[in-house]
Amino acid sequence: MRLGVKHANQQTAVVRADFSGGLNLATTPDNIAENQLATAINLEIDHATGRLKTVGGTRDIIETADIFAFLYDRINDSFLIVKTDKSVYPCSRAGEVGETVGTISGKLYPIAAEWEDGLLIASGSKLQYFHNNTLETIESPTANSVYVRAGRVLITDDTQIHYSGVGDETNWTEDTNDASSSKFVEAGYKDGGKFIGMASLSQDVLMFKDNRRVYRLSGEYPNWVISEVSRQVECKNRLAFADIANSVFVLGSNEAQTLATTDAYGAMKPAAISALVASEIMRLPQNAKVRYVPPMAQVWFIGDAGNVLMFDLASQAWFMRKFNSPLLDVVCVDNDVYIVKSDRISVIDEATFHDAGEPLEWKFQAQRLTSLHDYFLKRTQISVMPLASDIYSGQISVGAVVIDLPIPNYLLYIKNDESRIFLNRRRISERGKAKGLYVPGERICEDMTIISENSEPIYTRQTFIKESRNVYRSKFLSVGGFGMGGFILNSIIMDIAEV
Repeated sequence: MRLGVKHANQQTAVVRADFSGGLNLATTPDNIAENQLATAINLEIDHATGRLKTVGGTRDIIETADIFAFLYDRINDSFLIVKTDKSVYPCSRAGEVGETVGTISGKLYPIAAEWEDGLLIASGSKLQYFHNNTLETIESPTANSVYVRAGRVLITDDTQIHYSGVGDETNWTEDTNDASSSKFVEAGYKDGGKFIGMASLSQDVLMFKDNRRVYRLSGEYPNWVISEVSRQVECKNRLAFADIANSVFVLGSNEAQTLATTDAYGAMKPAAISALVASEIMRLPQNAKVRYVPPMAQVWFIGDAGNVLMFDLASQAWFMRKFNSPLLDVVCVDNDVYIVKSDRISVIDEATFHDAGEPLEWKFQAQRLTSLHDYFLKRTQISVMPLASDIYSGQISVGAVVIDLPIPNYLLYIKNDESRIFLNRRRISERGKAKGLYVPGERICEDMTIISENSEPIYTRQTFIKESRNVYRSKFLSVGGFGMGGFILNSIIMDIAEV
């Protein structure tokens, strides 16, 4: 037995559920792929389900003014907060800020590397070493960046890479008769470029210059080999690259590229990855940072005004985050993701959809359906899964047909509703607000497992389905939505005929 239809050319169950293609800003919504998005703000792919979900909000752990930088000392499991006056404050994982231990020696944003029992810090002047709750300034060459390799400390100035003595961060004196003394390397002698920084690639060190040249340092002294990798890789600044296993992400003014190892010895070909989001790449400021965020399997390109362009490593797609206030940096510690702002340190919390005390907003636009004739939209159904107990609101539209997000009864109180009145289609009357179906979990009365051994949550995530039966006719159908609050979008299903 099958459902009868009045239109012979009806397309039953046109489904939009897979948006793993991410952003495509290179063309119009009519021409993007079915799994791509023309707009995706505060949305990402849920790696467990493959569906589109809202990003996690933030939970504040430290509130203090004038933050300039934030560093993590993995060896001592603690943080360092650098203020705008360059003073340094140690901080515990619990958020307790101690007394200042001094100031960083330079004016640049600090780059740190783990060493022995503390943290080495390079900020554009003398190298510094934080250990035993003391910030020690070392008599070294200018240190714009710092890197640890084979028991030596590597630092860069504008023209050279300096190696410390073996196992001694204070030894920067070269002795030609002593292989373990300090050494230096000049890559691209007199090529007119200045060093930007160093990145790890497999067993080698990549060295970036401001003249688009990249060099590769293989081996150890005295058997090291320096080779030129490329003359076409622009690196925007000393914080505009991130190494991830056997590849390095590099941000330029007009594109983002990856450098990866290949099977051929010495071969390394840059690969452009930003063709679909080139317009957003060009909007990133000159001081944009590139950070690898392992807990989310993402690479973040941090821009102005709280905007973050995200590259999802699992789906190889782009998405956008927009925080409620400007973002300075992101620091990952185990499975925690710390968000650094000028007035607070927060941690990403999937159980909330707030940031800096205000709700986050989400928005998306999917592929626009176009027809030679007219589309006749007869029925629209959405399926969502709320992620938190916070009040959430929003709507998903197909053409002129708008469906409010279904809301469970326990979230219907106006008293705790933080959504805005403007463009809010939710009814004050309870009738119709929660209209829809939900897929229940297992009934407690039917669970025969002994309570002491039962790990089944009493309250589990529920799937809510809402449907709109309608008569809407148009030559195109735009699919999208906006709102506030956390949820997973399982699917948008449409019954369509062409007439």
